[in-house]
Amino acid sequence: MADLRAYQPSFTAGVLSPALWARTDMEKYVTGLKVGQNIFIHPHGGASNRAGTEFIGKVKNSADAVRLIPFQFSADQTCVLELGEHYMRIWRDGAIITSDGSIYEIATPYASGDVGDISFAQEADVIYLCHTSHPVHKLSRYADDNWTIEAVEFQPSIEAPASAPTVKVTGNTAGHSGYSRTEYYYKISYIDEDTSEESLPSAASAVVVNDLGLAGGINTISWTAKEGVARYIIYKEDNGVYGYIGGTEGTTFDDENITADLSDTPQTGRNPFDGDGNYPRCVSFIEQRLTFASTLNDPQAIWMSQSANYENFNYSSPAKDSDAVTFRVKSRQVNEIRSLLPMRGMMALSSSAEWIITGGSEADAITPSAIAIANQGYRGSSKVQPINVGNVVLFAQARGGVVRDFLYEFASDSYTGNDLTILARHFFEGKEIVSWAFCQAPYSIIWVVLDDGSLMSLTYLKEHKVWGWTSHDCGGGYFEDVVAVSEGKEDVPYFLIKRTINGSEVRYIERLHTRSFDDIEDAFFVDCGLTYDGSEVDTISGFDWLEGETVSALADGNVVRNLVVTGGVITLPFSASKVHVGLPMTSAMQTLDIDLGTVQGLGTVQGRMKSVPSVTMRVEKTRGIWVGAKRDAEEGDAALVEYKQRSTENWGEPIALKTGDIAIDIDGDWNPGGNIWVKQFDPLPMTILSIMPDIQSGR
Repeated sequence: MADLRAYQPSFTAGVLSPALWARTDMEKYVTGLKVGQNIFIHPHGGASNRAGTEFIGKVKNSADAVRLIPFQFSADQTCVLELGEHYMRIWRDGAIITSDGSIYEIATPYASGDVGDISFAQEADVIYLCHTSHPVHKLSRYADDNWTIEAVEFQPSIEAPASAPTVKVTGNTAGHSGYSRTEYYYKISYIDEDTSEESLPSAASAVVVNDLGLAGGINTISWTAKEGVARYIIYKEDNGVYGYIGGTEGTTFDDENITADLSDTPQTGRNPFDGDGNYPRCVSFIEQRLTFASTLNDPQAIWMSQSANYENFNYSSPAKDSDAVTFRVKSRQVNEIRSLLPMRGMMALSSSAEWIITGGSEADAITPSAIAIANQGYRGSSKVQPINVGNVVLFAQARGGVVRDFLYEFASDSYTGNDLTILARHFFEGKEIVSWAFCQAPYSIIWVVLDDGSLMSLTYLKEHKVWGWTSHDCGGGYFEDVVAVSEGKEDVPYFLIKRTINGSEVRYIERLHTRSFDDIEDAFFVDCGLTYDGSEVDTISGFDWLEGETVSALADGNVVRNLVVTGGVITLPFSASKVHVGLPMTSAMQTLDIDLGTVQGLGTVQGRMKSVPSVTMRVEKTRGIWVGAKRDAEEGDAALVEYKQRSTENWGEPIALKTGDIAIDIDGDWNPGGNIWVKQFDPLPMTILSIMPDIQSGR
């Protein structure tokens, strides 16, 4: 028998699947966990209990499916859109937008059964919405309580001239005998002074004149001035094709037998998304073009608008570089394109493969005459829109609940990536990802909702090879959706959670509270909760959304358990001025089986009986944790032991947070694993930086 001390310096591998619990040879084993519930992994290695969720509000109708969409105009102007049964409402900074004292909402064409399949792309104050059963719609914000939604018509921003130009002949006339006679046809178009976009051409005007090759032969084309036009373009017919002969800011133009440039022709109007079966599945902004892909009639097609003219899909013949672009991604199987995103040109993810589309090289833009399509793999993508994390793309595979990262590798001149779920496969077996959101600040976490209503978090930092999964519950809630928007100095996730409250099924919108606080009185570690901040009271009302539930509270930094909401009211055992009230949350972590390698001639300690009589942990801003060799007292004599932290504080004062090393004697028993449980039952902070169990090992 020998007395040993093990050391786990970090938890960056997150929770490892049971299939890996024997892989002591794997580098990530020494930084992994068996259990990580309601905790997240810091990129630098520690593990903390997550903050609680704030109750923001109830959706309009809990009986209908709802979708959340993030809207971010700038770092300071963000909101969350609630789309339900033919309506949209707006939430900003944790409150719903009202107008004249009533909740502001607008009507939409989408039924509740449609909202889950909407794809969207935003630029400034406009979001384009796609669904294969509906025409493309444009959602525009003019103020927090002034939004419009309308079907996109896909035509130039400036209308075509209403009538053909007038042509006056000078010099040679049709009545002069002895000369050949020629018919001339002209069209004009407008250039918008705001967008520089060209309109469709006017109807043609015709004139019959003598040969303009003679001196003095001039055709003068004229038209009526149009407000908002910066320039007028004139085209002349040559063998059935109209070509450019000039442009002017005025309202007349003299054709002195100018040869038409047939390489520069007027636009031909086109709306490729007109009619059932022609509505696109996905949308993105790529290379200053609004880009759509995959209709029911043409699932492998991609359409790119004219450059910088997002709703213009017109073209010329021969094509100009600025014209709209249409092409198809041909593959062995006809599979729908499910996502588009800008990445060294364009990345297209289909149900069977991944593609990179460029103009022929990295520096070349995509144009009608320059399109290069390169396959990057045959994994296939789910319908969940991918996430950009720096220069890396994360996407969910079409089958199996797998998350992959996707990054350009210079050495192979191709995109490669990792299966980020391989180490925690048990979380995803038989499940699919339905929603996810990336919060870069402050912890670089992707929040992932699965189709069974569970929530996962992935801490991801590619440059330091950090990716670690943990799981989360929320007081019995069923997660349905998650989005993230910037608020202040943090990226904040908003969750759509279905709960059963007082016997009724409800859908609530809740957001994750900040975990940044200076005083323990400000720590928020309850779910579906809110904060009372005012004069000292012992009775607080207004908790109707938790009617009948047993809740916990942190009142002026002191824990209060087992409060029942009755008539929307809770009663504290003492008066307090700052009280956080909500559903209790239990956070837990369990270490993997201790592995010391070969020590003191014993060989591996894997499978050997061992006992852990004491544990030293390095913690940061922590209070109220429980530690033990078993999950809880119901599992036997080896119950959890509370770390007694109060020392010099006066009675009634909140206990100070601990940073540093703490040592705890626990009721260890002999078992093959030597695992350590750390749990937090109360609404208090917990951050574990390392765990150092003392081990007694036997043969």
